Amino acid sequence: MRNVTSVNKEFELFYLEKFKENFKNFPQGDVCPDERPDFLLKTTNGVIGIELTHFYRQTPDGRLPLQQRESVRRKIISEAKFIYDESGFAPVYVHVHFGFNFCCRSSEIKRVAERLVQIVGCSMLAHAQTTVVRRDEIQLPGIDLLHIKKPIMAKSYWSAPLASFVPNLLPDQLQDILDRKSRYCENYRSKCDQTWLVIAMDRFRASSFALVPESTKHHVYSHSFDSAFLFLYNYTDEQEAPCLLNRC
Repeated sequence: MRNVTSVNKEFELFYLEKFKENFKNFPQGDVCPDERPDFLLKTTNGVIGIELTHFYRQTPDGRLPLQQRESVRRKIISEAKFIYDESGFAPVYVHVHFGFNFCCRSSEIKRVAERLVQIVGCSMLAHAQTTVVRRDEIQLPGIDLLHIKKPIMAKSYWSAPLASFVPNLLPDQLQDILDRKSRYCENYRSKCDQTWLVIAMDRFRASSFALVPESTKHHVYSHSFDSAFLFLYNYTDEQEAPCLLNRC
C-alpha cells in the first residue's frame, strides 16, 4: 500500500501544476515540496511559501461529507473494474448511477462491487450494444441505474457520474478558509520571504465544485497572506486564470 502522505503530496502537486499552467505571472524558480507551507518556490528574488488548500461544499447536519461519499463510490468502481477485468469478460463501458446520498461501510464495498460485476457480466451475453439496468433489477439500495455499453476499445472503463444541485460560492465561505489558514501564516514566514494561499476547487468533483459569482470574486477579504488566490480547475475550453482575492 502506498504511503498516505506521499499520495496527498502528489494530489497537492497536481493542483499546483494546474495553477502554475494557468497563471501567466507565476515566478520562475524551483518548486520544492514541504510542510506548512506545502511548497517552497525558490526564485532569484527570494522564497515564496505556497499553502494549498481545497474548497469543499458544506454538508447538512446529520449527513456524511460529500467527499467521503465520493471516496466510497470510487472504491466500489475501482473494485468492480478490477474484479470484472480479472474475470476475463470482454471490454465494457459502464456508468454506475448512485443515489445522491448513497454510502456504505468499507466491509460492504466488495459485496456491492461483486453484484455490479454480476449484472454487467450477464448483460454482455445479450446482443444489444447498449443495456440499461434499473433499480428494481439491480437490487442494491442506493444504486439507481447502470448504463452498460459494448465499446470498440481494448480496455474497460467504469465511472460513477454524480449529478447534483450546484450551489453558489459565497464570500463568507472563502473568508472562513482564509481565517483558518491565516492562523499559521507567521509560522510559514519562518521559511520564506512571501506567503501565498491557493484555494483550489475542482469542476470534476461534486464535493468541491460550486458556481463562483462575480460578487464573490470581487469581494474584499481579510487575511494575513501576501497573496491569496481562488483557482477553479475546469474543462480546458472553460479554464480561467486564478483569481487574486482582494484584501482589505
